Amino acid sequence: MKCILIPKHGEDIDNLLTFSDNFPQPARKPGQVLVKVQACALAPGDIRVMKGHCDYFQSPRGFPYIPGGDISGIVQEADEKSRFKRGDRVLCMFEIPRPLDGLAEYACVKEHLVEKIPDDMSFTDAAALTSSALASHNACESFVKPGDRVLILGGSGGCGTFLIQMAKNKGASYVATTSSDSELVKSLGADECINYHKEKFWQITKFKEDPFDIIIDLGVGRYEAYSMAKNSGVLKAGKDGGRYLTFSGDEPHMKIHNMGQTVKFALSILPRVFWTRLWPLVPRYLHHMDALEVKPGRFAKIIDMKLRVVIDPHSTDNTLELDGVKRAFHVMDKRAGHGKVVVQVAST
Repeated sequence: MKCILIPKHGEDIDNLLTFSDNFPQPARKPGQVLVKVQACALAPGDIRVMKGHCDYFQSPRGFPYIPGGDISGIVQEADEKSRFKRGDRVLCMFEIPRPLDGLAEYACVKEHLVEKIPDDMSFTDAAALTSSALASHNACESFVKPGDRVLILGGSGGCGTFLIQMAKNKGASYVATTSSDSELVKSLGADECINYHKEKFWQITKFKEDPFDIIIDLGVGRYEAYSMAKNSGVLKAGKDGGRYLTFSGDEPHMKIHNMGQTVKFALSILPRVFWTRLWPLVPRYLHHMDALEVKPGRFAKIIDMKLRVVIDPHSTDNTLELDGVKRAFHVMDKRAGHGKVVVQVAST
C-alpha cells in the first residue's frame, strides 16, 4: 500500500519523511476495524514521536513507522458482531499514547476508538475533529461551568477553535482568547481577542477589574503564565472559584527519555496542584490528565454538536503528496497552525 514512512528519530523533516508505494497492508486483529483512510489530521504528538522527545512512553513500535494518528475513512472489514460494517463512513482516533499508522491507504483501529460520521460531514472535517475536539470537550465538561468568564490561551489552534465554541455552548458568559487572528476567533464566538504580539493578558486593566473564573492554557504551558495571572489579579482566587487549567508542563516541547525524567515531570506539576488546593487565596492550578479519555458515546456527542471545523490553509488536498506532507509537518513543528492541519490521503 501507499504510505508515508519515517525511518528513525530526528529533527530534519525534509530528509526524514519518505513515500512508499509497496508497504505491507496491516492485518486486522479481532476487536479492530480495517479502514480505508481518506484523511489524516496532524497533532503535536506526531512531532514528539518523530523527534523521539518522549520515547520513554511514546516511541513507535519499530522503524520505519507510519506517522499520523487521527483519521477518517471507510470501513473495509470488522468483526462479525461489530456495530460497524463494510462501507460505513467513520472517524478514528489513535491508541494512546502513540499517534501512528494514519498516513497510509489502510489502517487498523480498535473498535472503541471508531465512530460513524453522517453523510454530510466531509472526511477532512471528521479527521480534524478526532483528538482535538475530544480533548476540548473533556476539558469543557470537567472544568467549565455555566456563567464562567473564560480566557483561552491559544484560541486559534486545533483545540482552541473547538474550545471557544464548546465553552459558549456550555453557557460561559464571556470568552476571551489570545490569538493573532482576531477575525477567526470572533467568528467562532469569542467575545474578545488579545493579540499576544501587542499586549499581555495580565496587564489589561478591565480583566483586573472583572477577573476570569478560569484560564485554559492550550499551548503556553509555563508556570510563569499562571504566576502572572495570579499576581496581577486577572484570575479569581481559589476561594472564589478561580482555576488555571493546563494541558502540558512548563515546556510545550517536553522531553522524557527515562523514568527519572518522568518523575521530574510529575514533580513539576503535582505539588502545584496540591498546594493551590490547600491555599484558597490563590487560583487553583489544574492539570488535564484525562484530556484524551474516550468514554462511550463521547465522539457521537461531539459530532452532534455540529461544530465549525477550521482547516489550516497549509493542509494539503493532494493525496499523500510528499512535499505537501512535509509542509504540514513543518507547520505542526512550529505550532503555527490556525485550526487543524489535515493531509488528504485518498480522493474517494
